[in-house]
Amino acid sequence: MSVASGNDRSPAASPGGATSSASEREEATAHDVLGAIELELAQLLRRAERTRASGAPGTSRRDGTLDRSGYLLLHTLGTHGPLHVTALAERLGLDGSTVTRQVAALEHAGHVRRARDPRDGRAVVVEPTSAGLDELAAHRAARTAVYADVLGGWSRLDRALLAELLTRLNDDLDAYRHRRDAP
Repeated sequence: MSVASGNDRSPAASPGGATSSASEREEATAHDVLGAIELELAQLLRRAERTRASGAPGTSRRDGTLDRSGYLLLHTLGTHGPLHVTALAERLGLDGSTVTRQVAALEHAGHVRRARDPRDGRAVVVEPTSAGLDELAAHRAARTAVYADVLGGWSRLDRALLAELLTRLNDDLDAYRHRRDAP
């Protein structure tokens, strides 16, 4: 990939003495880059879904009981420990009713259980079961193997940069959602 000159700053940060044609070129380049990002993300999501749906080992529901939602929910519980449904919904950026349905499906599969909150016996938390954590680990290992194969020709630096930029993009998408949904 090549990075066009001047893309290291936003259009608003262009020097005050730039001519209108140089400024217009910078803005057009920035717009083209954003269009390329939008298209590449759409293609990435489609290809990731196609890879999962194709039954790549460990990436499809045919190999287990975790879909993408269940995977992310279990990962959150495995990372943060038992949480209330509202806290899960907030961390995942989802509506509470959506998370409640996902929890019910995972509970039915034996991957999570509901328990009384030890700090407030009136409240309920969701916690992963050992079977759920085992299923999560198996899916994670399979997904990691797929990406090890896909990114096999990439340098360690390129892989690290991709991970860093994807983390930054996800953080910025969350911040955008919070700004958009703020009263």
